[in-house]
Order: sequence, then C-alpha cells, then structure tokens
Amino acid sequence: MPHIVLENINNTKQAFDKVEPVAHKIEGGMLKVMDKYINASEQTALIESLAIENGKNQSFFIQLSQKNSSLTVRLLPLTDPEKTNGVKTIMAMIAKQIKDSDHAISYGKNNLEDFLL
Repeated sequence: MPHIVLENINNTKQAFDKVEPVAHKIEGGMLKVMDKYINASEQTALIESLAIENGKNQSFFIQLSQKNSSLTVRLLPLTDPEKTNGVKTIMAMIAKQIKDSDHAISYGKNNLEDFLL
C-alpha cells in the first residue's frame, strides 16, 4: 500500500490546515484535491481526491493519521483505488504541501520516493 511518513510533526490539525484544494492537469487527464474532513479528536483527517487518467475516473480518500511525532499519508482502505501514477502523485502532492509548511518536517519511511519532488 503506498504511503508517506512525515517526521517531526505532532499535530494532525496543523497538517490538515495546510492542505489546499488543487487541480493539476496531466497528459490524458486531471488530478484534483477537492475537500477535506477532520474527526472530532483531530487525530485523523480525510482528503477527498479525484484522479482522471486516460478516461478512467477514480474518486478516493487519502488519510492523514497521527502517531507520536509522525504523520502517515496513505490511502483510506475503504476507497481502495487502483494505485496508478496519478493516485500516487496526489499523495505526494499532499505530503509536499504539509512538509513545505514547516522546515522541521521531513520525509520518513515511504514507498513513493519517485513521486516526491
């Protein structure tokens, strides 16, 4: 399962606030970060996303979940999209928005290195 761990972040709400809607045109389609939701305890957030690639539409959620001083960016298992390059790119875009918000945040364990610019 694709994921990115962000290190040195202790606040899911802080990360949630930094995620902005975006539409990114790609060859053969569009990648969108559309809306976001956070639970009452502010420990888990969901980011509604859409990948349109070569005529195939996939709607899914990316989950931000806090554990100690790290935050994991991963696909919500309930939506389980096909792990296309577009889906992986959206995950990397969200992780980068959060990482770029604070110089102390760094990339930890991940399996999307090729998508992190």
